[in-house]
Amino acid sequence: MKIVIDCFGCDDPRGFTRGIPAALHTYEDIEVVACGPASLIRDYLGDLTFDRDRLEIMDAPDIITNEESPVEAIRRKPNSSLAVALKRMKTDPDCKALISAGSTGAVLVGSILLIGRCKGVARPGLAPLLPCDNGKMMCVCDSGANMDCKPEHLVEFARYGSRYMSSVYGEEAPAVGLLSVGVEEKKGNTLVKETHALLKDSGLNFIGNVEASEALSGRARVIVCDGFDGNLLLKSIEGTAMSVMTRMAGLMKKYAPEGTDMTFMKQTLGEMLHTLDAGSMAGAVLLGVKKIVIKAHGNSGEKTLPFTVGQARSMILGGYLKEEDL
Repeated sequence: MKIVIDCFGCDDPRGFTRGIPAALHTYEDIEVVACGPASLIRDYLGDLTFDRDRLEIMDAPDIITNEESPVEAIRRKPNSSLAVALKRMKTDPDCKALISAGSTGAVLVGSILLIGRCKGVARPGLAPLLPCDNGKMMCVCDSGANMDCKPEHLVEFARYGSRYMSSVYGEEAPAVGLLSVGVEEKKGNTLVKETHALLKDSGLNFIGNVEASEALSGRARVIVCDGFDGNLLLKSIEGTAMSVMTRMAGLMKKYAPEGTDMTFMKQTLGEMLHTLDAGSMAGAVLLGVKKIVIKAHGNSGEKTLPFTVGQARSMILGGYLKEEDL
């Protein structure tokens, strides 16, 4: 299976590109199509050992930055690494997934314009994964692609989010929760109340409303919301986690008995930070487009690609996309 990688547009294109060999070593049944300035890609990979027969480089001299208008950038830069990657995805049936750490807006717009939406999908949603207290993973959809939604859009997010978690983790019916200000059915704004009624009759494993305070409990494997609330939830979790980690480190250092070996603290906090590091985790999937599109974090580096490639591979082998979607 071929996986297309947009190597540029992220904060560290050199580090991101140098993750390709590790991905090829880890998964022997994949091939990689790397898009970007060919001379730079060859230079970045020049000193690394890997099976070069499984790597194809597509020259794409232009780069889309975060400062550009996504729509204008896709139209004005057909030779950008992202546009070339998207066009390859559209025209090559062997290319099953695209990974990019570039501009989120450009990835969203380009995927919809060049790859297209699945049948019946009005609003593709962005679904990142978060680690839960019970050791499992949970996805939030939408996390920022759609600021204003209708109830039927949230039902679409729930359907594709449920299928996504099933394909990656093998669960037949992942629990779906609706983000709200209370667990009671009557709680929430008009959007939440109307969506609740639709989800009850959706045939999904809908467990009702979920408050933000229990989002990481793992009770729900899919949390559904509009992009505005989802982005607030995501950023609040990230900010709170880092704040707690910083305070805990300070207090442990302050109250540790004199002469205490602080190695345990470094190991404990280091392991915790690893679970919160977006660059060490799988990316956010754009649910509802005709090919698998994964948006990695903008600060992704060399260690990111094996995770995101593994994520894409699991979705491919797990049958995430169906014939009726295309």
